[in-house]
Amino acid sequence: MFRISRRLDYGIQLMVALAKDDGNSPQPTALLAKNLEIPLPFLHQIGHTLMQSGLIKASPGPKGGLRLNVPSKEVSVLQIAESLEGPICLNNCLSSGDECSRQDQCSAQTMWSSIQNNIIDHLGSTCLYDLAMQELTSEINTGISRLPQGTD
Repeated sequence: MFRISRRLDYGIQLMVALAKDDGNSPQPTALLAKNLEIPLPFLHQIGHTLMQSGLIKASPGPKGGLRLNVPSKEVSVLQIAESLEGPICLNNCLSSGDECSRQDQCSAQTMWSSIQNNIIDHLGSTCLYDLAMQELTSEINTGISRLPQGTD
């Protein structure tokens, strides 16, 4: 079964929530966890990984929290996915360095490779800013929020 991990799904939701703040001010993790319905310990784990990859920053203290470390227009969904899950690889025979004795006669490998490349291309061409704008536009249409200024 192909399935996106909960870790990746929550990670993208977290990054979109941070990108929606046009002031890029620190957002308290407890509030993020509550609003996104992510268990706080899991949000901390995801946040730690995203900090290690340089995508977000944490500010300590009572007015601290998480914020983007890179402008949302410069972050692709592929970067988020690879930060949280590692390189995209649909099948062991597609991982770099692995040799398969059937490689030259295997039509399945060609199919998996094509699908994998399409996924990588799509995630690489989708930026965090676009996801945030899509969500904010939806919220505006329902009267919930405001658009960012794009000056992350």
